[in-house]
Amino acid sequence: MNGTVSAWWRSQRKFLPLVGLFVTFRLMMLVTFLPGDLTRFGDYPYYYALARFSDDGHLPFVHYWSEHLPVFPFLSIAIYRLSRLVSGGSYEAYVYLFGGMMVAFDTGSLWLFLRLAHRLWGEERALQLGWTYSLLFVPLIFCWWTFEGVTAFFILLALVLLVEGHERGSAVVVGLGAMTKLVPLLILPAVMRTRPARRWLSYSLVVGMVVMAIAVPLLWVGGPFAVASFRSIVARGSYETVWALIDGNLSTGLLGAATDHFDLAKATAPAGNPARLPEWLKTGLFGVLYLFIFLKADLNLNLNLNLKRLVSFVCLTLVVFFLWSKGWSPQWQVFLLPLILLALPYRRGLLFVLTLSVVNLAEWPVLLSRGLNEWLYLTVPLRTALLVLLAAELWQRVHGWSAGEQA
Repeated sequence: MNGTVSAWWRSQRKFLPLVGLFVTFRLMMLVTFLPGDLTRFGDYPYYYALARFSDDGHLPFVHYWSEHLPVFPFLSIAIYRLSRLVSGGSYEAYVYLFGGMMVAFDTGSLWLFLRLAHRLWGEERALQLGWTYSLLFVPLIFCWWTFEGVTAFFILLALVLLVEGHERGSAVVVGLGAMTKLVPLLILPAVMRTRPARRWLSYSLVVGMVVMAIAVPLLWVGGPFAVASFRSIVARGSYETVWALIDGNLSTGLLGAATDHFDLAKATAPAGNPARLPEWLKTGLFGVLYLFIFLKADLNLNLNLNLKRLVSFVCLTLVVFFLWSKGWSPQWQVFLLPLILLALPYRRGLLFVLTLSVVNLAEWPVLLSRGLNEWLYLTVPLRTALLVLLAAELWQRVHGWSAGEQA
């Protein structure tokens, strides 16, 4: 046992300076910038306003509807209640505590990213990818703007546990992730394609049990507010996608004031113009496309090298989901970028990551925060074209490795 621990420590200690600098940089930034400046273009003020409802005993899913799935809003309330203990619940205390929590999740994501990179590409490449990931601006800035780092952590943890053979633990993490944001469920198709029926059915059952263990009590206690919360996830109008441009919607995904959450009618009232393209038609077309990808992907995992195909397939599933989705939020890059770096040859992956970062940062906050919403007619097609090119690149890797696989 001691020998195993010693071997593990030797294999991991080369990553410690990188992780230490990663944590130190973020914590220094957190305590140096004023909370209002640090979170100016983000959603922390909105999260704080919702969490303050707990002062009157109001809880999400029980006394008001929530557009976020249960794990995050209750985590936010826990942070707010802690801020009440340390400094009376000020916004500054909330930002420091919430930001500290996000640093912890992001550090966990970096460690998991390094473990995956080491397993897929080897130690030297893992260090290169680790330094690259640590220096990316998008994961850093969204650490102070949103909670998507939590989603990224669950996705990476589920993948690490899956490739290391801990399927039940991976399924539990996917269930918890699905109750934070639905995106971690996109790991399920990869499990179905790489495991015998008995194992993927067992995996799916565990995911379902975790989801039901969280959702059923809330539905029982919250009644109409819980139902409205879950329905609100699929009831939103289109925003920041080609589908939104077709519909004539040039707004972001913001849902209005925090106090609107006490109005059940607003939970399922889509903002903007209705869809011009029938949702059933769009979903049917993308369903056929993904069925083709699902059936034709070559995911034989007998060789360790082919674990790259598993990560590529998960990344491709995510990209197809983004292309289908009627909405897009720039913070979703937080869980897409690490998968791109893991799946693609280094230079190609870095090119996709930097290009997507530039286009999406131009969209938010550079343009939309200044009311220049008409520029969506430029940024949205550019992003969509990049995602299509990325999907084509990933398809080459799940259907058959190209000659430049090791680049």
